[in-house]
Amino acid sequence: MLDLPGLLYFQNGGVYKGSAKGTRYKIGPEDDNLAVEIWLEPNCYEKAEILERAEFELSDIGRSAMVEWLTEKIEVVRK
Repeated sequence: MLDLPGLLYFQNGGVYKGSAKGTRYKIGPEDDNLAVEIWLEPNCYEKAEILERAEFELSDIGRSAMVEWLTEKIEVVRK
């Protein structure tokens, strides 16, 4: 399970970057959505080739869907 900030963090404009199992990610609010991008280590965001990008509703349901999507992608990317 990923330890990510709660919905209020993103509703207040917070952007979160993290990594798990060799996959890095960036999550942040964008046009009333949660935008998520993933890429591979060791590159920083500015030098990364983004593998996938997705957007989810900026709500509890959207945050839950984002966590599920991100967890699945982290497992799949490194296989």
